[in-house]
Amino acid sequence: MTRTTLSSLVGTGVALALLLVGFFFAVGHMRHALFVYLASWLFVLGVVLGSMTLMMIHALTGGAWGVRLGNECLAATRLLPYAALAVIPLLVGMHVLFPWLRTEPVDDPYLDHQRWYLNAPGLIVRTLVVFAIWAWMAYGVMCATGNGRALQPRFAAGSLVAMLLTVTLAAVDWVMSLVPHWHTTDIGLLLFTSQLLIAFALAVLMHLARDVQANDAPPRLLRDFGNLMLVMVLGWAYVSFIDYLTSWVADLPAETAWYAPRLLTGWWWLGVMVACLGLGIPFFALLLGKVKTSLRALRIVAVVSLFAQWLNLIWLVLPSGALQGVTLYWTDPLICIGLLGFCAMRYRAGLHERRRVRDGQGA
Repeated sequence: MTRTTLSSLVGTGVALALLLVGFFFAVGHMRHALFVYLASWLFVLGVVLGSMTLMMIHALTGGAWGVRLGNECLAATRLLPYAALAVIPLLVGMHVLFPWLRTEPVDDPYLDHQRWYLNAPGLIVRTLVVFAIWAWMAYGVMCATGNGRALQPRFAAGSLVAMLLTVTLAAVDWVMSLVPHWHTTDIGLLLFTSQLLIAFALAVLMHLARDVQANDAPPRLLRDFGNLMLVMVLGWAYVSFIDYLTSWVADLPAETAWYAPRLLTGWWWLGVMVACLGLGIPFFALLLGKVKTSLRALRIVAVVSLFAQWLNLIWLVLPSGALQGVTLYWTDPLICIGLLGFCAMRYRAGLHERRRVRDGQGA
């Protein structure tokens, strides 16, 4: 057993222990704990689905960036089984998590009109369907790229359409339905663009971490990384701003039901942080040529973008369960670190294996 394998196993065990301890001591505030867990799970899902999407985009567009980030994206794709297992606690606790599944009677005609969609069997079936589709896409990606072949453009194009549709379905179920009175046609794009940015920033960060040691990162490749990251930052920011702008212009109760707790309570500072870290810093930094050709600077921008998207998912989820303002507990870091740490250890082990195989083939 190598040192890397041993450290991954130990890290996995510690992460699972933290997750269990976090839920054990969250019995008195289980709904809040499930909201925290949901935000962390969405981040993991973003790593997996965003990485698959990047490989499909590369199959259609080409470019050195996709070749260099292939191992990182493939290692992330292999986290899909863990993401599927991680949804089980959410399905078990869905009657606590979702207001439309509470046992006490609610006199809400608007909610009654949505019962055909918002019900427990429907949520379970839709979750199983989207994971089955994602598994089919992941199998196709791994069979091709894992054996050194290129993805077929027809498969990539069809999978991209299916990815956007399934991500939209998942976003409606796990984000928008937390506030049943809220509806927006942008919810799928909000999550989709966030997933792309999460996956790309993580892949660049891990790839450049190795290039620092190997001194193997040509300036042209670094500029490509910087330009692509800038495009993804602007894409996510545009969708987010347009959703807010249309809600502000319309000023409808269905829109304000979601934005009111995020802008009129203590949660507003989190929105400001997301805007500054997710758009402000990366945008102005990536406009500079020196940043785009610097290993260290690009890694810092990637870390900032990852942190911003994690905060963004918290901002999308947690205020829906704390409408009166910020509510945090000491178990929250345990749950976040537990789930994210577990997946990070599995990702690290898979990436190490992919690089070992590549190096062996190169030899």
